[in-house]
Amino acid sequence: MKKETWCKMKKTIFCAAAACLAAVQITAAVPVKALGAPDISTSMAASVVNEVKTTIVPGLTQKEFSYKSSDGNRQACFALEFKPSELDISLAVGTPNDGSKIGLATVKEQANAAISNGKRVVAAVNGDMYNMRTGDPWGVVVKDGKEIHKYAPIRTWWKFFGIKKDGTLIYGDRQTYETNKGQIQQALGIHSILVENGKIVNPDKSDTRAPRLAVGVREDQSVFFVMNDGRKDPYSHGMTLEQIAQMMKDMGAVWAGNLDGGGSATFLTRTPGDTSMTIKNHPSDGRERRVANSWLFLSNAKPDGNFAAAYITPYDKSYLPRSVVQMSAKGLDRSGAPAKLPESGLSWALSDESLGTIDQTGLFTSNGNVGQVQVQLLYNGSVVGSTYIEIAEPDDFVKASTFTPSFPAEGLTATYQGREVILTMRR
Repeated sequence: MKKETWCKMKKTIFCAAAACLAAVQITAAVPVKALGAPDISTSMAASVVNEVKTTIVPGLTQKEFSYKSSDGNRQACFALEFKPSELDISLAVGTPNDGSKIGLATVKEQANAAISNGKRVVAAVNGDMYNMRTGDPWGVVVKDGKEIHKYAPIRTWWKFFGIKKDGTLIYGDRQTYETNKGQIQQALGIHSILVENGKIVNPDKSDTRAPRLAVGVREDQSVFFVMNDGRKDPYSHGMTLEQIAQMMKDMGAVWAGNLDGGGSATFLTRTPGDTSMTIKNHPSDGRERRVANSWLFLSNAKPDGNFAAAYITPYDKSYLPRSVVQMSAKGLDRSGAPAKLPESGLSWALSDESLGTIDQTGLFTSNGNVGQVQVQLLYNGSVVGSTYIEIAEPDDFVKASTFTPSFPAEGLTATYQGREVILTMRR
């Protein structure tokens, strides 16, 4: 397509969106409602903008959610959740070259080194704080049952979080560690305790806002890691330690600890249907930082290559009325690894046909009505994959860097209730 033709098309779409905005601004406001059915609830949020939940592999759930805080700042957060007792997922300590020597490597490099040693790593986050010149961790490191870094003499107050050899959780202070270290399989240091016995105990009351990473344990012994991007306005402002402590409590933590944040904060997961992991957050340095260690999430299910489910894209997106959207699918086996789609028996459907139609190639066509609809892929009549599409008239225009921090500052994008509205070609 010639450049000038494409420019005219973009101008037409943008003008149409602007007309929609002018019309909607004279109508009554509607309550903010996130796409799909969000289960994130936190007193930190004046309004939840969106939540996208993805099953990375059986037993491991990823949540990406954003909200507007009471001070008007946007916050972008990422979470990983699993239950150690269900045996689907194991936690392992990541290190440079997957070895026992102290050093520095990115989270992705540490994860890939573990994969090269036969570990089925499907997600990873950075770990403890460290000396940025030498890579010396500030806390204890136990990897595969072996202590490879002792408690530092000058940081005897440092805490820890880990997994015992019987698969149960363990966390606490140095005394707890020394008493139980012969039973510990994996452990990393913790900067400070944020929540204990269901109450916020964070000792740091400073108002410094930065990217944060915390690990929490719920009463049912499920584990969740939460990362908040920061220093990336208007995309994400960052939190104080008091704020991340409040979020961990709101999300059900009876215990929570603070891990390394700032430019170290890295959230790496494997998108269903892919063979490699990608960084989902936006590190505040603008690139992935080399760190001393990491937490790796290992899938215990062995891939068999037999089709069991599908991952649908685009995944949970918003579009203008009368948009035309091509859906596609990737096959998954029972372990969440890639699998070939069946050659027959697949069909597309909508949960609500009042919003448009979808043909058997996966082409969704909006009829102009607004609302949310679930797009479903069926195999022999049973749903094997789904996603949401929202059809909405834009109610605002914001800087495109609100959604993509690397986007030029002067760029604009249309939004509806804080969610990006994609400006596709329309019928």
